[in-house]
Amino acid sequence: MADESKPNVLVFLCDQLRIDLLSCYADTIVRTPNISALAQDSCVFERAYTPSAICSPARASLLTGLYPHSHHMFNNSTPGYSYCEHMRPGVAMIQDWVDEEGEYESAWFGKWHVGPAQDLFDSRFHHTQRPYEGGPGFLTSSHWHPNTRIAPLVESVGRGAAGTLDVGMEGFPDVVAARYSQDFLRNRDGTRPFFLTCSFPGPHSPWMVPDEWGIRYDPDDIELWANRYDTFEGKPTNQRKLRLMQDVRGEDLVQSAARPLADGAVGQTQEMKDQELKELLACCFSYLELIDQMVGEVVATLKELDLYEETAIIFTADHGDMAGSHGMMNKGAYMYDEIYRIPLLVKNPGTPQPSRSAAFVHLMDITATCLHVMTGSEQESMMGQTLHGQSLLPLVEGKGNWDRAMHYAEYHGDWYGHYSARMVTDGRWKLVWNLTDLCEPYDLENDPHELSNCFYSPEYEDVRARCFDYLMEEAQRTDDAQLRLLLPQVEIAAQGAAGL
Repeated sequence: MADESKPNVLVFLCDQLRIDLLSCYADTIVRTPNISALAQDSCVFERAYTPSAICSPARASLLTGLYPHSHHMFNNSTPGYSYCEHMRPGVAMIQDWVDEEGEYESAWFGKWHVGPAQDLFDSRFHHTQRPYEGGPGFLTSSHWHPNTRIAPLVESVGRGAAGTLDVGMEGFPDVVAARYSQDFLRNRDGTRPFFLTCSFPGPHSPWMVPDEWGIRYDPDDIELWANRYDTFEGKPTNQRKLRLMQDVRGEDLVQSAARPLADGAVGQTQEMKDQELKELLACCFSYLELIDQMVGEVVATLKELDLYEETAIIFTADHGDMAGSHGMMNKGAYMYDEIYRIPLLVKNPGTPQPSRSAAFVHLMDITATCLHVMTGSEQESMMGQTLHGQSLLPLVEGKGNWDRAMHYAEYHGDWYGHYSARMVTDGRWKLVWNLTDLCEPYDLENDPHELSNCFYSPEYEDVRARCFDYLMEEAQRTDDAQLRLLLPQVEIAAQGAAGL
């Protein structure tokens, strides 16, 4: 039997999940009863953030406990455009610690995207999925996203951007990740506790589900986001360009490239775009409901095996999704809450202690939390690496103080835009420092949808100064050397050049 003094650890990792799609965070029509049930046994963290709102940097931070500027997975590790397909050599990941110093049996099933899939197969996880003859092709991929390479579309939505696939439930990637996890739970040797990650590729787009699951929401029941129609007045030029690029590329799907765009507008009317977005979101919501079903089935397996009470369970996501907010889809070179805030539930082993916390926490705290669970004490480092996070167990248990009053995040570039940005927020104010563009502070109390850039308003001088101070302090603490280029007086002077 496993050592009963050492709890098991199960991490559910979603890809690109907005917190306001979960009823434990917001009033939503999306049905996620199993995640809600888990939340009722957990501490629900209301101010959890990703360090970087693209997949590979965030996932690498979860595994290393470091900000991206330390592990050097700066952008998505995707062949063809990535300039860093692998992390910095010598950086330890939590599976390395488990294999070398822990007493746990480790497993990772599902989407990887911390380098090529081969990096996962060559890693020190004791169990992972493996490609096999006749098996689904996505087993060889680092991404696992459902698309028409898996099966043909049955019902096409958004001109083929979403819909239903001619594939059975058991051949669908998110179901496969859950089934691998369940098989591991049932068939492991049981002599050691386990450290298991079930990594769902969804609800990242494309929002496609098995045809037998179907599209389960009526687009007419979906209300669009309050910040759907951002004018980008007084905001970074880069955001306007990204929005126009998105509109033009979308229009290219339905018109000849030779047809001119009148006054810079696309052929679709705003009403048509809004209706299409609602139809796409109906697919997104259906995809999330499927993932919720899989969470429920994995948790049911834990209970079937009498492992639920002795298992710490963490549910989170690598980042969020614009999904039409500010007129944007997916994520990109901007730092809005829709993509930087993430869901985070932590269920401690033993008797459930449901609670909510408004503390500022982030993905690297999960690394420290898992180490705390597995060692029985708080850890400041892992295999010689000083962690950039700290254990959440004191917050979960309602003990001790939490001295982090702000969150710090970063962006280094991807095909959405190769430039650097940093963000800091205390929940009331948010400051975004764009190295090569206008800065952005937002008053989240009076402007929760981040529509009005107030950086160049004189009355916010004290706010700017306080946020810049924290930016520089956190950069120094974690050796983020690029912040040496930050000169607040230059940023203020830029308002004249910008005509603001």
